[in-house]
Amino acid sequence: MTPVFTEQLVSLMLEHISHTENGIAALDANDRFIFFNPAFTAMFGIADYLTLGHSFDDMLTRMFSHGVGTNCKSSTLPEWLAYVHSQYRKKPFRSFEVDLVNGRWLLMTEQVNENGEVVLVGNDITRAKQAEQALKAAKEILKQQALTDELTGISNRRHFMQLVHYEYNRARRYDSRISLAILDIDYFKKINDNLGHPVGDEVIRHFATLLQQQLRKQDAVGRLGGEEFALLLPETTEAEAAVMIERIIKQLKQTQLDHIVPGLSYTFSAGVAELKLTSAASIDSWVSIADQALYQAKTGGRDRVEIYQAKGK
Repeated sequence: MTPVFTEQLVSLMLEHISHTENGIAALDANDRFIFFNPAFTAMFGIADYLTLGHSFDDMLTRMFSHGVGTNCKSSTLPEWLAYVHSQYRKKPFRSFEVDLVNGRWLLMTEQVNENGEVVLVGNDITRAKQAEQALKAAKEILKQQALTDELTGISNRRHFMQLVHYEYNRARRYDSRISLAILDIDYFKKINDNLGHPVGDEVIRHFATLLQQQLRKQDAVGRLGGEEFALLLPETTEAEAAVMIERIIKQLKQTQLDHIVPGLSYTFSAGVAELKLTSAASIDSWVSIADQALYQAKTGGRDRVEIYQAKGK
C-alpha cells in the first residue's frame, strides 16, 4: 500500500526531524549538505561551522583540524579522508559505530538513494556501549582471575599446567629440549607459625617476584599451591636448568629482607626433570620425576637443587 503524505503527516515528520535527539543530515549527489538538524551538528561539535552547501569533506576536515567529532584513527588528514572514502557510499545501506573525542558513541546509518543523495542518521548509544565495555572488562577480569594466582599475580596451577601441556606437545613435535622444575620454600610452616601468616604471604610474594626477575623471556613460572612453585624452561637441558636455579639460590642468599621482617631469611629446594622424548614419556611422568627430584633435594639437606637420580645410580 502506497503511503499518503498528507499535509498533516509531512508537518509531523518535519517537526520530528527538526527536534529529535537523533542526528539527521542529507547530502546531494555531489556530497554537499542540503539538510541537517541541530542534533547532527551538536553530535559532531560543528554547530558553529556547518552550513548548507558545505561538502562532506569540509565537515571531515573541520573535525580533524579542530579535534572535535569523530575520534580519528589516522595521523594525517589525507590518511583519514582516504579511510573514510574507502567506506563511504560503498553500499546502498550500511550501519556502523563511531566513537567521538568526547567519549560518546554513535550508531550511524548511511543510506544512498538511487539518485545519489545520501541520508545520514546518528543515534547516541553511549550508555549501551559503556555497558558493553564494562561487561567485557568484567569478563577479562574473571578470565585473569581464573588464570592468575591471587596472592602473587603469576600463573596459578591451572594456567601453568595449560602451559605445560602446550610446551610438552611442542617439544614432541619439534624434538626440542625442555625442562621442568618444582620448587618449594624450606620450612615455610615455621615462618607462618613463628612470624604469622601475613609475613608468610610476604615471603610467598617475594619468592614469586624473585623467580620472575631471574627468568628469561621464554620461561614460565607458576604457583602450584601453598609454598610450592614451578618453572617451565623451554630449550633447556636439565643441567642448564640446574645452573639457572643455583643462580637463583645464590641471588636469594644475597637479598636483604629487612623490609619484611628484620633479620629474616629463607631458602628453597628444587627438583629438575628434562622431558625425555620416548613413547612412554607422558606429562604425568614428567611432573612426577620433577617431584621426585624435589624430594631428593629436601632429603639431601634442603637449600639446593637436584636432578632426579634413580636408586642405585
